[in-house]
Amino acid sequence: ENQGDDTRAIWKSLPEGTGDVTFEVFDTLPQLCVLSSSLQYGAGKEPRIAWSKNEHMPMELLKEFGPRPTLIPNVRTREGLRMRWFEEHQSNHLGSGGLKNTPHFQEAMIATWNPRAAFNVRSPWENVAGSLPTSGSAGGPWFFGAYTRDLYDQAVSWPEEAPVPSGGVFHGNPFGQPQEGQPKIVLFDVPRTETGIISLGQFQHAQLSDFIWHPSYAVGNSLVDPRLGSSLDRTAAISSSTEGSAKAGFTKDAIGWSNDKQRSDSQDAWAINGRAILQDVPDSDNLVYDLSYEVNRTLWDRYYLSSGTADEKAAFLKNPADQALPNGRMRLAPGTATADDLGDFHQSAAHLMVAGAFNVNSTRTDAWKALLASTRKTAFGGSKGTPFPRVLDPPGKEWTADSSAEDANAWSGYRSLSDEEIDRLATEIVKQVKLRGPLLSMADFVNRRLANDDTGKMGALQAAIENAGLNSAFQNAYPLDNTVSLPDYHHPDNITDPTRLEQTLKPDCKAWGIPGYLTQADVLQVLGPALAARSDTFVVRAYGDAVDPNGSVVARAWCEAVVQRIPEPLKPDSTGLNPKNADEDGDLGRRFTLVSFRWLNKDEL
Repeated sequence: ENQGDDTRAIWKSLPEGTGDVTFEVFDTLPQLCVLSSSLQYGAGKEPRIAWSKNEHMPMELLKEFGPRPTLIPNVRTREGLRMRWFEEHQSNHLGSGGLKNTPHFQEAMIATWNPRAAFNVRSPWENVAGSLPTSGSAGGPWFFGAYTRDLYDQAVSWPEEAPVPSGGVFHGNPFGQPQEGQPKIVLFDVPRTETGIISLGQFQHAQLSDFIWHPSYAVGNSLVDPRLGSSLDRTAAISSSTEGSAKAGFTKDAIGWSNDKQRSDSQDAWAINGRAILQDVPDSDNLVYDLSYEVNRTLWDRYYLSSGTADEKAAFLKNPADQALPNGRMRLAPGTATADDLGDFHQSAAHLMVAGAFNVNSTRTDAWKALLASTRKTAFGGSKGTPFPRVLDPPGKEWTADSSAEDANAWSGYRSLSDEEIDRLATEIVKQVKLRGPLLSMADFVNRRLANDDTGKMGALQAAIENAGLNSAFQNAYPLDNTVSLPDYHHPDNITDPTRLEQTLKPDCKAWGIPGYLTQADVLQVLGPALAARSDTFVVRAYGDAVDPNGSVVARAWCEAVVQRIPEPLKPDSTGLNPKNADEDGDLGRRFTLVSFRWLNKDEL
């Protein structure tokens, strides 16, 4: 017989004053999170998992009062689901069916998954492993996604899974057995009133998706979604049929169905239940897409952060030199501005400019080195190098590449780069700029290319970081085998393609995204406010001479002017913010002003 229910956990909010929680009441409570390792989304019974006839289950009769058990329960009494480990135990590997002896279990849980998600269910683009029961033996559970059930193994027995006491508290480990875990793993930051948010890169910590199949750090990073398969020139996963496109991929062919009526009363039952758990959003919207690419394209070219409260902006307006905004690079644009202007969502950008903005199209290695090392002597950093903290106030300390990847600071501290690493990174950035340039906008710089080549796998900064070998300690300690695609196989539950999550597009490190692992978003979090895809201030030099009737030069002159583009349009529209008839004939864009002018001597050339 099959099992009676599916493996699913639902977390709901219980309002104060709620009485007895019956099944009917539970169904009406606001849902916070659903976590399911059920292949069929609860639309039928799960395949059985048999107990060994050769291993007896010990039973112990306990006293009614003050019971003190002495026997350790058998591992077969454990049932539940957990997040994928860095190293899965042997029983799960042996029970992987058509994907046995492949690296299908290997995942970068922070890079291409979202453990904070509210909807933790199977998508149509998964690698599904496991087997159905056969005569006299058990199969299942099915393995897929970020969370898993277990086949019986001593690695997940009661003693092995017991939390570890340390410092008066108990510790677990999301990436393996509790005994192997770090004392602290700090991944996400929250805004602080004292510092505010001054960089768009800080939004990497925001949970922008409720779906498990999106990345944990969406903003600022740009790793290709492995669910895209070979189509790196797009941002949405491709459905294999017209029906699939209309249902965001949640169809019987992609989701599957069972010939066993206990497990599937119709061919569409699983797909219907899957869509229902997702509140039927797949009926109208595509849910599996490259979230990072879409967010970066919207954010980096359309928004900026002025920084500062209303009081800080008022003080800055009165005394810009001594009352700088939290982003100290902000300067008042020429013209008049009021405190209301600086606090206005639509108007503020017209009155503020960035001093010393760095053009990301630069191909000068020394210029990139100077920028990357610009926070070297800040109060934040340690003594060893230039800090690039993920969390602004981490409990751990500085981690450098000469330390072990298992060091506690790699998991709860911050990354710091040596001068030699800065040099390597600057060199590789210049290579990426030459390869991908010209970079037409900040989003163009941050995002991967929509191209079926290496530029389509990650953004320019991340490619430079990896090519410079800055994360090699983690790649060596926690390697992820992404060298070959997983094999195709016939799935017994009628899933047309059970290996749709492309193995070769996963990052090459399972520990991608821990605090010591430097990411593109970490660099942008620190340097983003200083970056631009074009220059607005230009030095223009001119030469002139005078000749006599014979053509001989009798006088020469050289001059230099500094001109600057300002936010004010030459021909403004009714709002005063944008050029009138933008991008049409006669549109001269924004006004240039003469900042300085001087005559030059010949020896100044």
